[in-house]
Amino acid sequence: MSKLVAILATLDTKGPEALFLKELIISAGLDALIIDLSILNEPLVKPDVSRDDVLRELSLDPREFLSKVRDGRLRRDEAIRLMGLGAGKILVKFIKDLGGVIGIGGNQGTAAASIAMKVLPIGIPKIIVSTVASGNIRPYVEYKDIMIMFSVADLEFGPNTISKLVLTNAVNAMIGMVKGFKGLDIDRNVKRIAVTTLGSTGGLTRQCVNHLKKLGFEPIVFHASGAGGSAMEELIEAGFFTAVLDLNLHELVGEVIPDDIYKPMKSRLVNALRMEIPVIITPGSINYLVFGPPDTIPPKYLGRKTHYHNPYNTNVRLSREELLRVAENLCSKFYNSRGRVRAKIVLPLGGFSVLDMPGGPLYEPNDDVEFINYVVRSLSGLTEVSKVNANINSSEVAYEVLTSFKSILNI
Repeated sequence: MSKLVAILATLDTKGPEALFLKELIISAGLDALIIDLSILNEPLVKPDVSRDDVLRELSLDPREFLSKVRDGRLRRDEAIRLMGLGAGKILVKFIKDLGGVIGIGGNQGTAAASIAMKVLPIGIPKIIVSTVASGNIRPYVEYKDIMIMFSVADLEFGPNTISKLVLTNAVNAMIGMVKGFKGLDIDRNVKRIAVTTLGSTGGLTRQCVNHLKKLGFEPIVFHASGAGGSAMEELIEAGFFTAVLDLNLHELVGEVIPDDIYKPMKSRLVNALRMEIPVIITPGSINYLVFGPPDTIPPKYLGRKTHYHNPYNTNVRLSREELLRVAENLCSKFYNSRGRVRAKIVLPLGGFSVLDMPGGPLYEPNDDVEFINYVVRSLSGLTEVSKVNANINSSEVAYEVLTSFKSILNI
């Protein structure tokens, strides 16, 4: 049996475009299945999985659902969310034969398609051709491997010269991924180590990664930008890693202060502790906020020490009170852990990133000392804590991290 490609679309507006995709996929020797995500009107083409089928996956009555949407008793955003969840359940039913998923849409169709795709494991090809792809796509992608392609022209009123070209490119990309797909390697004999980083702690990361490779491990590095750490948490929960080097905890800032653009989608630093997986922790980049361009910084943070990282990324130093709230969040992860904690915290006394070394733009050593003292007081007896009189990117900190790693794994 050939692999199946699912097509997600609101068929009351994008039926002909969905049918165009299906014909291209079938002509390439693959099977195709159109799933209707529309919430208002009747489909323009016949779906393989109807809106009613999608709603029944959630034990919802289709007539009642449509009635509530049309008279305003069910908000539009909630209706779209439900369609995405129902479609996700359909996708899971076909998981053994599913080669990939392709969605098309504007705001509504993109939202529903992305909600459906997020239930699938990392690795299964996922593409959305969207009219909103040039805007903020973070809510649609979150931490999943969803590809977003800008449609250029509107995806309605039937395929045209431009939309045919873009949709054909998307299908060709999907065909290539489906036919070349090998699946995620989950060989349990390979010892994989999860590592977190940001550019400001890249010196420590490089030293640790190079040494892990020499020891025969496979380090897999995640950018602690909200999405990266969340993806790592999901893979930890799936049993993918032997141990974790959580060298950059910036996402804990986003958990405490939602203004930070790097807030995670999944709670950080919980799975390794809960599952008793060995973890070495350093407070990398935990003492500043991340914003976009300078004009996106909320007024209440203006006037603080600021680092202009690039035209689209600006870092602002935390206040002492904020930093202690983040310290409290970090310690709560240990308090709430129900397992036997197999962790060690390495605290650099010379700064938590390249930005807060002496003379650096975010240098505020007295506040960092308050953070360190809070962690030491709070976690004494719960886990081992060591201090190193150097910056986080130094060879001294790398040595302590790696020594702790080998000790906890009895290497």
